Amino acid sequence: MINTTELLIDAFVADLQAGFRRTYGGMNPHYADIITWAGNMALENIANSDALYHNVEHTILVTLVGQEILRGKHIREGGVSCEDWLHFIIALLCHDIGYVKGVCLDDRDGWYATGDGTRVRLSPGSTDASLTPYHVDRGKLFIDERFGGHKLIDAEQIKRNIELTRFPVPKSIDHQDTGNCPGLVRAADLIGQLSDPRYLQKISALFYEFEETGVNKSLGYRTPGDLRKNYPKFYWYSVHPYITDALQYLSLTQQGKQIVSKLYANVFVVEHEEQREHEMLFA
Repeated sequence: MINTTELLIDAFVADLQAGFRRTYGGMNPHYADIITWAGNMALENIANSDALYHNVEHTILVTLVGQEILRGKHIREGGVSCEDWLHFIIALLCHDIGYVKGVCLDDRDGWYATGDGTRVRLSPGSTDASLTPYHVDRGKLFIDERFGGHKLIDAEQIKRNIELTRFPVPKSIDHQDTGNCPGLVRAADLIGQLSDPRYLQKISALFYEFEETGVNKSLGYRTPGDLRKNYPKFYWYSVHPYITDALQYLSLTQQGKQIVSKLYANVFVVEHEEQREHEMLFA
């Protein structure tokens, strides 16, 4: 029997290995083996999630975009070490693992770790999306539990990278970074989502995740169409200021150029939908 999730994970992990060798050749070949293990471990966990949007496919898209961002940075500036690459990729693989019920050691008996030393009980029937308010801290806790004390993997470096994926972006100075690894991890998260060729079809899944956490009510969204209509404004005002460095790095590789094209294609489509509606209204 064909297991499409298994096929997807295997192809993705092979792509990560090839990406490392393309960038670093024969340097530290055991790092490619580490990322194979980490990739399989992370995605097998995420494959158990019942969140509608934050799933295996989202993590794969974000990680592949991040890999191209880092390649572009290394091409333009150099100085991106094999160790930087390893910790960057693991951070991307695990940036949303905090959504998954059961990944933290204190997740038991219907109670789930929040990542700050406490636990929370979810409403009956809640999906993993209900852990959205805690998922960054839970992800960092997962990193501590899995990689703390590891000889080759620096858990603190990975946690710094994951910390900057908080959204909306906190106003603290630390969260304003856009060009170093933590800021580029956030950029990969945002670009990986918004450059997905099927993102506009997936907006309904994101809407129902928002519905579970009360985000739709706070933002005034009543239907998935409302979320779609706000997409260009969200991109230009809430996302673009944090991805400008990453876009420059993506413009330096062939795959990166394709990612940028897909990103702007999605924005273009919705912007022109609004324009056509306006023209029809006043025709």
